[in-house]
Amino acid sequence: MKKVLSILLAAAMLLALAACSSPAKTETAAPAAEETAAEPAAAETAEETSEAEEAPATEEAKTSLDIVFIPKGVADYWSIVQAGFENAATELGMTPRVVYPSKEEAGVQIETVMDVINSKPDAIVLAPVSGDALVSACQEIQKAGIPLIIADTAIPTEDYLQSFMTDNVAAGAMAADELAALMGEEGQVYIFSDSPAKASVADRVTGFEARMKEAYPNIEVLGTLYSEAECVDAITANPDIKGIFAVDENRTAGVGTALIQLGREDIFVGGFDANKNTVSLMEDGVINFLTVQQPYQMGYMAYKAAADAANGVELEHGMVDTGCTIVPRDKLDDEDMQAILFPLEHLN
Repeated sequence: MKKVLSILLAAAMLLALAACSSPAKTETAAPAAEETAAEPAAAETAEETSEAEEAPATEEAKTSLDIVFIPKGVADYWSIVQAGFENAATELGMTPRVVYPSKEEAGVQIETVMDVINSKPDAIVLAPVSGDALVSACQEIQKAGIPLIIADTAIPTEDYLQSFMTDNVAAGAMAADELAALMGEEGQVYIFSDSPAKASVADRVTGFEARMKEAYPNIEVLGTLYSEAECVDAITANPDIKGIFAVDENRTAGVGTALIQLGREDIFVGGFDANKNTVSLMEDGVINFLTVQQPYQMGYMAYKAAADAANGVELEHGMVDTGCTIVPRDKLDDEDMQAILFPLEHLN
């Protein structure tokens, strides 16, 4: 039921916003923020922003809110989150601002957050590189009196208003169920993971391992691998391995490359998130399914919440699960699955 609701919600939202586009101001913190040439410049000047801060809470003031999104990186995934963020702004007649850290590192993102705080926005939407490492930055946002909305990755602090993200423990469990079915509920499996310091990744691994242990006693999780070279070595050393779970789009592409290199077509692979590479690997028969989040919804809902908070609306504190969907190879060409895999193309 959760899978169906996620699909319907995603499709409805995408259709409703199909005509929307937004001239967002996109920046990269380099050390100094620069506007990306491909994006139109924002119409607001520093003087206009200052005047908006002093203006009374009229309808005109509400449409001049400076709401900033700080992603964690530049992967395709974040372009989709940004699109949802921008289209929500367009619906409200506002111009969003997106500031990308120059590197996907906690220290660099913290510097970016501090720069954004100094620009005195009306609200911030943050996708933390690392939950633990960004706690102090979130506290600084709160101290500055700026409403904070979290996207994608949980932080171990209450210093935010609302968060919009996948329940990654549940997503890991969903992937375990799908992979177990393909494996006939028996055999050996590896996990291919990014750094365990990333909370979203760690939660997917936790959910996958817990579900396998709870429901599939004849499946043995051999361990977690952290590089493509480790994947190649592990598969070579364990020729009877039957399945691999890759926790994100980069790991999914990496394990696909490793299997092609080894000439192994007998291993079931469950990937996570979609881009051209991972879908191509599924079309080629290397990947069996993808567990796909709803990044468009994250950005869209996060902007709406940030705008409400900036306008004084009291938000219910807590996490909103934006859902995820299993996309199996045999349903790859279904229209609703294509909308989930490639929401930007569907919008266009």
